[in-house]
Amino acid sequence: MDTSGFTDIAVELRDRVAVVRLNRPEERNALSGPMVAELSAFLASLNDGSYDVRAVIVTGEGSSFCAGGNVMSFPAAQTKQSEERYGRPWHPPHSRRSLIQAMRDCDAPIIAAINGYAVGAGWSLALGCDIRIAAEDAVFQVAQTKRGIVADMGLPYLLPRVVGTQRALELMFTGRRIDATEARDLGVVLEVVPSEELMERACLLAEQIAEGPPMSHAGHKRLVYGIESDDLGRVEELTSMFVGKLFYTDDGREGVESFIERREPRFSGR
Repeated sequence: MDTSGFTDIAVELRDRVAVVRLNRPEERNALSGPMVAELSAFLASLNDGSYDVRAVIVTGEGSSFCAGGNVMSFPAAQTKQSEERYGRPWHPPHSRRSLIQAMRDCDAPIIAAINGYAVGAGWSLALGCDIRIAAEDAVFQVAQTKRGIVADMGLPYLLPRVVGTQRALELMFTGRRIDATEARDLGVVLEVVPSEELMERACLLAEQIAEGPPMSHAGHKRLVYGIESDDLGRVEELTSMFVGKLFYTDDGREGVESFIERREPRFSGR
């Protein structure tokens, strides 16, 4: 398997385990178009029937797992010329939607080794994994609320399934951060370990899974996730529409400006 052609992710093969690192540490691994495309393509490549890779670990290079989307790519942070380019939601219409589905469809179980920030779409990416282990310094947040838009990349669907409707709405309404301990208590992560032990624990679990029957694992994923595909797709279609409209409201602009000015946003409801 050739893993040398990637730029925004780095793939290391360890026997039957693939370690995938989001590879934009200078931007806290904020999602980019190439990163989404590369990760989706790599996961799809594992469904060739060979089962050479029987477990996948997704983690972030540097100090963060994934800081979500790059706020500086939002229309309000662009010139008028760029604003016309971003007439649709700031993420391409299908790329992010297909990433979560590619994770669900991947035959190999996927473990998230969450280091540092997993916020906004980064939280969605973590929830797209089958099992999640967090370092003690992990932080989770529905950061889109602070930017005046709605949670995207399937988060309005994924989060309530894990923490329940009431808690999910509280986290979306307030945009507050939760630490690794609260994330474990809410069922967001399976385990919390010291930061220096994160990859060791994730690799141990991945190796244990890789020892098992790969076709059985693939079947379990289909049985667990099969019923959700249409619902997840509908939520993501609506999310794209909402995000696209909210970008051009006063509150959407205020969300970007407050980020740039490093202050709390002041929303007007317009």
